[in-house]
Amino acid sequence: MAAAFTRAGFSIAGDPRDAWLLVVNTCSVTSKAEQKGRRTIRAALRQNPFCSVIVTGCYAEVDRAGLEALDAGSVRRLFVVPGTRKSRILDMPAALAGEWPADAVALRAALSRFCGGATAASDAADAFRFDAPAPSMRVRTFLKIQDGCDNSCAYCLVPAARGVARSLPPETALERLRAAEDAGAAEAVLVGVNISRWKGAANAGLAELLHALVSGTKEIRIRLSSLEPDVFTEDFFAVLQNPRILPHFHVSVQSGSAEILRRMGRFHEPAAILAAIGRLREVKDDPFMACDMIAGFPGETEGHFSQTYDFCASADFAQVHVFPFSRRRGTAAWDYKPRIPERDAEKRVSILKNYSVLSRKRYIERWIGRETGGVCMSLKAEASAVSVEILADNYLRLQARLPRDSAFLPQRGRRLACRITAPAEESRVNCGAATLFDACGEIPG
Repeated sequence: MAAAFTRAGFSIAGDPRDAWLLVVNTCSVTSKAEQKGRRTIRAALRQNPFCSVIVTGCYAEVDRAGLEALDAGSVRRLFVVPGTRKSRILDMPAALAGEWPADAVALRAALSRFCGGATAASDAADAFRFDAPAPSMRVRTFLKIQDGCDNSCAYCLVPAARGVARSLPPETALERLRAAEDAGAAEAVLVGVNISRWKGAANAGLAELLHALVSGTKEIRIRLSSLEPDVFTEDFFAVLQNPRILPHFHVSVQSGSAEILRRMGRFHEPAAILAAIGRLREVKDDPFMACDMIAGFPGETEGHFSQTYDFCASADFAQVHVFPFSRRRGTAAWDYKPRIPERDAEKRVSILKNYSVLSRKRYIERWIGRETGGVCMSLKAEASAVSVEILADNYLRLQARLPRDSAFLPQRGRRLACRITAPAEESRVNCGAATLFDACGEIPG
């Protein structure tokens, strides 16, 4: 969206208080996400009395009326574009550019006309109108290959917010990946609501898409976003052997208890997930393994939670993304009982977060002295050196310091080789120190 406005001649304000127009892209995956969205919107309306606010995203899809009620002023300044029609915002810059309003009143009138027409029914193509931004805006590019979900997890509002599963055609995915590579992107992240459900012709799945993307490009690396356990087939493991698919996997697990998984409507067994994780480690050399977990799901006993903790320990995850169960009206779990007291759920979240911190630290320590590839994310000039931040192939954030007069200073977005030399300080346990290399050998400093 930012790129669309920039291409039409608009400038992006450095401070929201200086903007004529604010676009808030909301989330509805948890009640806390909605709370944060409301807080952001109220702050925007309060801090900038001259701006107009466009609200879109999943929250705008499931509770349009509730969001419109946040605009309590005598003058309408808040306009809602439902999430399934969000791509219509790409047309907004062109609609406004010809007669960019000279005052707030004219702007509100123009937005009212535009947003009134942005509520027409969407189609499957709308979800894929968003193309990856140019590498000049982001070091890594993101390629959306899928949207929506057909699963019926008891806790999840996503199917209501995003609709049925649909997939970007493989030829379009390859065309966009090639364009990103030609523009200089070193890495592309495949994203979607549930990329494991990507489907092509003749029932082709994610494995076939990955093979086509790697075969049809030259050097660009591919990183996968969150995966569902049903994606782990032998065809999938086979294509992962390609070194251009990065050693970083995030698995949507949600519980280590088979009983709780069944209550959640997730029909995979913990033992099968552990077996798949073992196969991933056979295919990739000590990959970064992460997972999602929900703590405090209705009916989760201390015994069930212990099974989840033991599952995480057995899997040896480098990161656990954990959050307390959030009741969502309209889901099956809304009425599930017995409910877990909030203090107990938060305690379990804290236990898993502490595990995650220590586990990530152990993962970094295993990599000390080893070499990996990575992408230069940023360079920061200091008094006598340049600090280089690298995102390693295995998803570790690395820091290297080079003399300001070094013969080699990497460009932002360039792929690098580096050796991890030490963990960072305790406050940054997700990071490590590194020595950089180029084709001529070790870089001084």
